[in-house]
This record gives sequence, C-alpha cells and structure tokens, in this order.
Amino acid sequence: MQTFTSFQAILQGVAQSQGFDVRLWEYRLQTQWKDIVGEVLAAHTWPARIRFRKLFIAVETTVWLHQLTYLKSTLMEKIQSQTLNLYLKDIVFRIGEIPESQWDEPESRTVTPHVSAESLMTATEYTREVNNEEIRYSLTRVISKALSEPPHSPKL
Repeated sequence: MQTFTSFQAILQGVAQSQGFDVRLWEYRLQTQWKDIVGEVLAAHTWPARIRFRKLFIAVETTVWLHQLTYLKSTLMEKIQSQTLNLYLKDIVFRIGEIPESQWDEPESRTVTPHVSAESLMTATEYTREVNNEEIRYSLTRVISKALSEPPHSPKL
C-alpha cells in the first residue's frame, strides 16, 4: 500500500529537481517582503533575486543603501527567522528600481475577465484545503481558467 504524499511535498521535490526552487524562494520573499521587513523598509527596498545563496536587494537611494549596511546582520536574522528553509550566505545591496506595491494584498488581485463565476466557485471548492495562501490562489486561478475555456476540438 502506498503512502499519501502531500501536494506541497511533491511541488518542493519537483522544484528542487528542476532547479527552480530558488525562484520560488524569490517569489515568497517578494510576496511577504512587507511582513518580513516592515512597511518602512519595504517602501525603499525590494528582494530582487537570489544567486549563489546571496540575496540581492534593490535599494531606492544611496542614503538607504548606506543605512542598510548598518542593519545588514539584523535584516539577515529577520529574513532567516521568517524563511526557515532558505539558507543565505549574504545580503548584497544595490541601487535599483523598486516596483510599485504589486504584492500588497492578495484580495486586490483580480481574476481574468473571461473566467466564469461558476468555474471560479468550483475551483475555490477544489483548493479549499490548500493551506498556503499563495499556492491556493495560484491553483484556484489556473483551475478556474481551465474550467472556463471551451474544449479544443482535435485537429485532423
């Protein structure tokens, strides 16, 4: 008899084996950035990418860059405490562009207009048990879109 493997464990395994687990960590940091570092720092910084276990943070101005060098160890501890399985060696600050508040509130996201209400309700029912809010939202969006699309007729 086979044991049950959670969907999250399967996704993590696939992500690791295919080499995009770092991208998932970047996405998690970006979506949770305000909660991790606070509103003030989040307004002037952005977790741009992770390479070679270094987190590259875009900083708005040289003044903020200078200030953050003093806060580097505190910031590293804060990030590590919020992301237990992400092992970073260092944080690198660089002057860069800070995107507008695109990840603020999950409720502010809109579903694509061609998704029917019925398919959205069905997809929401299917993903109700998923604990991670971001994964639940993404799965709901994908499932509702798939349910709303008309079936493709096979080409001969």
